[in-house]
Amino acid sequence: MKKYIDLTLPIVPHWRCLHEDEIIEKCSTDKGDPASVTRFPLQTHWYTHIDAPIHQFAGGKTLNDFPLSSLFGKATILDVSYVKDNQEITAEMLKEALGDDEPTKIILIKTCWEDSRGVENAFNFWQSHDYWDEAPYMSKEAADWLTSLKPDVIGFDFPQDYDIRKLRFGVDERHCYLTTHRHCLKYDIMMIEYMHNMREVKDKFVEFVGLPTALENANGAQIRCVAITEE
Repeated sequence: MKKYIDLTLPIVPHWRCLHEDEIIEKCSTDKGDPASVTRFPLQTHWYTHIDAPIHQFAGGKTLNDFPLSSLFGKATILDVSYVKDNQEITAEMLKEALGDDEPTKIILIKTCWEDSRGVENAFNFWQSHDYWDEAPYMSKEAADWLTSLKPDVIGFDFPQDYDIRKLRFGVDERHCYLTTHRHCLKYDIMMIEYMHNMREVKDKFVEFVGLPTALENANGAQIRCVAITEE
């Protein structure tokens, strides 16, 4: 029997993204309206989303320049879920996680960072400042090693660049060095950020489906990510 594991964050009020008063019930069948409709503003790099090269590089590829098939197929899970707060993830750690196996075109980095304060508080932890300020992060060498594998897409279940934490303090992004954004996107490797629920993925290789919002010429988009395993 197949098991379908949703790796996608729900779109709910969050201090970094949508505020509660921005999710508006436009009309409701409970109030006698002919339909229920909710309205909310959404940016392309909020919640679980995918980045295209143009997100960081002028003239780079948009999501439309990649075939949808890039986001379907076998994914390699690189499990480094032993990492600690503020620990740098090195190329050696990723190499050890891969071992002697051949990588696939989809590579997902598994830290289970959201669970580091206890599984029962996993979702609440994602909504906390500590989730961003104390996260493990990718080294430049780790990003370069991933790039050398020439995948179509790399996914992360944590805020993978050290300087991401600076953005909430108002630091101009031009003064931040977003490591994987600079080292991977420029080689036409798409990136999925802020995946969720990786604890449920037990196998090293899984079938993966990623369906981004069909925004034309997109620099990024929300994406529904699902891992498919055999029970």
